[in-house]
Amino acid sequence: MPVQTSAHTLRHTFARNYLAQYPGNVVGLATLLGYTSLDTTKISSQPIVDQLSVKGEQLRQNAYRE
Repeated sequence: MPVQTSAHTLRHTFARNYLAQYPGNVVGLATLLGYTSLDTTKISSQPIVDQLSVKGEQLRQNAYRE
């Protein structure tokens, strides 16, 4: 594990991985992280650029093509 790794970094990593496996289960994630506010959960679970890039590449570019 890199020296600069912190509990905060691990919390964010867990949140992103949890939502990748259980999409949309923000309430469950909030419970696991001990948050009472979904706004706080949203901050911890923000995707990183690499994740957004992969999802963007997976989108259908032409809605009319089958």
